[in-house]
Amino acid sequence: MEIIDNKFGYTEMAVSVAFEELASRKISEEEVKNYKSKQIEKLNNYIRKNISHDLSLSQKNLFYFLFIPLLTAPFRLGFKEKGFKLKIKQANYYSLFGFIFCVLSTLFLVQGMSNLFVAAFWMGGFIPAYLMDEFFNRQRQIKKLQKLFGQAETEESAQEQDA
Repeated sequence: MEIIDNKFGYTEMAVSVAFEELASRKISEEEVKNYKSKQIEKLNNYIRKNISHDLSLSQKNLFYFLFIPLLTAPFRLGFKEKGFKLKIKQANYYSLFGFIFCVLSTLFLVQGMSNLFVAAFWMGGFIPAYLMDEFFNRQRQIKKLQKLFGQAETEESAQEQDA
């Protein structure tokens, strides 16, 4: 059933053999419904992992202030193992912004700015990073998933989250 469901991922011969095999097994309507419901559940889980499961505020701070890959690698690996693609992208995003604001702060420090100003600049850099993530980065990911899976599935997932 997976081969038939994903015809374009296989050769014509593999699809025709799968059709013949499916016909010879005399699969019941109930088995087809079970397969389809499992596929829909898989899709909904994937969408939930990539839309509603973003980084918590503390995780965003962690990646912003501890942007060194060696320090954050265990977290990223955990996200990768669990299939949280949005979390991985957000972790990379916050690490990049943390690094950029740290470098800018260092440049200000070298130019003779006060330590308090430099620290405030680096810490304050989290705010634009957070706002850009919420309103641009995350929304772009949601739109990408909507194009990939269609508007209806994403809306159903959003309604389930609201309930």
